[in-house]
Amino acid sequence: MYCPKCGKETADNSMTCPFCGFDFSTVDSDTNGSQPEVGLESEIPQSHAESQEQTKQVKKVFNTKMLVFCVLALITITMSFIAASNISDGGYQIMQIKSVGGQTLEEAYYQQLGSIYSGYAMFVRACGIFFASVLVGIGLNTSKGK
Repeated sequence: MYCPKCGKETADNSMTCPFCGFDFSTVDSDTNGSQPEVGLESEIPQSHAESQEQTKQVKKVFNTKMLVFCVLALITITMSFIAASNISDGGYQIMQIKSVGGQTLEEAYYQQLGSIYSGYAMFVRACGIFFASVLVGIGLNTSKGK
């Protein structure tokens, strides 16, 4: 009997092809012993070893792309947290400005400005996390396509 998927000769009592794993129970009984169509063999790997090699190559591409996108995500999140830290420090320093004459309108302004800087720093952190997750998502989608 010949496998209708890969064309290799198999034992008559086999339930699956030992070369490509094709399940013979899914084929009509009139095609079980026939030769495959011309041109079908060129589209199918010639051996089990070649199939395993192709699987390894796909996994390697997947791992490489995921690694690249994860590194980009890590860089993005690190940069956003560093920027947010600098913004927070600047806001804290502005909040510490005191006038010589006591409580003035400028001091109240600087207090509010420092609070705004702290809020903006939180926004920068959130954006960093968002863009890092988008990069990982793109990496997963790109890797699945191959």
